Amino acid sequence: MQDITFRQAEEKDFDRIHEIALKGWLFAYNYLPKEALKNLVSDYYSKENLKSSLRKVKHGTDLFIVAADKNKVAGFCHVGVKNSEGEIYRLYIDLSFIGKGIGKRLLLKGELFLREKGCKKCLTFVNKFNKLGADFYIRNGYVHIPELDKEDEFKNGKVLWCVEKRL
Repeated sequence: MQDITFRQAEEKDFDRIHEIALKGWLFAYNYLPKEALKNLVSDYYSKENLKSSLRKVKHGTDLFIVAADKNKVAGFCHVGVKNSEGEIYRLYIDLSFIGKGIGKRLLLKGELFLREKGCKKCLTFVNKFNKLGADFYIRNGYVHIPELDKEDEFKNGKVLWCVEKRL
């Protein structure tokens, strides 16, 4: 595997974070309208939203890290403490780096942060049609909690699976 380093996300990473997220969404949700996906990613990964995430890091409730291959961001993970439970807000890998163990290492670093904050469990939401993402969480010990599933932004029904893991 490449020489991957992990560090705190910085403002200089925002464009690359946006790019990775957009490619991931277009790949995972290729059955949805491209323009609508681009608009959602532009909103969710706007500089202001990402700056807000960094402010939470400074307050100590969140961890927002990137995995870098040399100086190129290969993936990122943003987790936080919410009501004394852990939640994964974002975990994405550049498509060209999938299968190299980077996602698992990011996940483990996020889970360690949450355990150190006293969280006993961690949850996240993954679209059931995102087979790559859903399989990743299941392989890493997460269990689907159907009663917590949510509807997606496109009103396709309860397709956002809630998956949870005891830490």
